[in-house]
Amino acid sequence: MDFISHGLWSYIFFHTSKRPWLAVVFGMVPDTMSWFIYGAYKILFEGGFGKPNLDQIPNWVWTLYGISHSLVVSLTVIAITFFIFARLGKELPYQMFAWPIAVTMDLLTHSADFLPTPFLWPISNYAFDGLPWSTPWFFGGYWVLIVGLLGWIIWKKRRVTSF
Repeated sequence: MDFISHGLWSYIFFHTSKRPWLAVVFGMVPDTMSWFIYGAYKILFEGGFGKPNLDQIPNWVWTLYGISHSLVVSLTVIAITFFIFARLGKELPYQMFAWPIAVTMDLLTHSADFLPTPFLWPISNYAFDGLPWSTPWFFGGYWVLIVGLLGWIIWKKRRVTSF
């Protein structure tokens, strides 16, 4: 799924929480930790950015992609954070679950042919062959759904605050 929609879906899922912006941040973690860093590298050191040629992407980017798109890694980070917060007597920021939700969305919306999601990394490089998010009818459909749900959330919040 694309970067912006990850943030918007995270907001949709966690809009009733005290800090929905935290969910947006965690929902964008997978792509930020891999493709955003690579994009910045390309701009700074190679003078531009365009559609990546997968054969020319450095190995360190694939390593970051594996780390950031792994359910194993994301759930381990959440578990460690839970234990630290519990020891400190604080509540776990459950908005962190936007990260594994984003990975799961990528797992289902990336094909084995283009940027398959290594959701079991570092245990395995297996990737599910999902429906590519770039498929026109699917891309249009989930954006209609995002806009519709955001409209409903805004309407609902305005309705509640107007009473």
